[in-house]
Amino acid sequence: MKKIDSIDSDGKVLFVAEKGTTVGTKEDCLSYGFNYRNSVCYAYNTTTKPSGDKNKPKGNILASSGNYALGIGNKIISGVNNVALGFKNLIHQNADNAIAIGKNAYAENFGELVYSSSKIPNRAKLSIQQFDGITTNQLPTEIFLGGHSGSRLYINEDYESSFMVQYTVSALNANSNQIWCNYGNFAYKYANNALSEVGHAKGTSIRDSNLDYDIEFAPHNNGNDYIELKVEGESGHTVYWTVVLQITEVRYG
Repeated sequence: MKKIDSIDSDGKVLFVAEKGTTVGTKEDCLSYGFNYRNSVCYAYNTTTKPSGDKNKPKGNILASSGNYALGIGNKIISGVNNVALGFKNLIHQNADNAIAIGKNAYAENFGELVYSSSKIPNRAKLSIQQFDGITTNQLPTEIFLGGHSGSRLYINEDYESSFMVQYTVSALNANSNQIWCNYGNFAYKYANNALSEVGHAKGTSIRDSNLDYDIEFAPHNNGNDYIELKVEGESGHTVYWTVVLQITEVRYG
């Protein structure tokens, strides 16, 4: 694979040669995931220009002025306050306030922070997602991404998918300033049009006193599938919750 020497304002790529530079071969161009047309390598599809001036020289496509991209060929096609950094990252579907970093990363949910270095678009990523909420009793209570009602860990049903999730939980009893913490791992899959749990290994609770709190996850198959997260406090306790999921995902479609 030849090293890139430069990319000009029109997206034309020059590669490092033994003496000076070269336009490179089709194989050189495609090895970076670029576009090869009329014996010239382009870093993005120059036949489809962004509608605005922002990020135009690098072929980044932004749905609105509330989004930002740095790099080449990034697409933010829905949502606001999203950021894409790198090469051909994608932010879409339910994503607001999301960040995609690297190469071919894809963010699809509220507040999602994703990284990928995959050479194949929509194939694999590492995702970090934060849930917040409040409980005042012992009843299982659903909490949401960023504490925003209805913002859930939705599954893209266009793909067969595997999810390995590591989670950490931090809960603070506002009445006594006692804490309850937990950690664990679970695996889910989306296959044959159904979301299901494969296994769940819950870690030891680390807590003050005898706080009897808990956390649970469940698959929801209703045509808009998602992984539900519920927490349980105790009667008379005002408890503030934060749950962070670190998700390793691979999929095909």
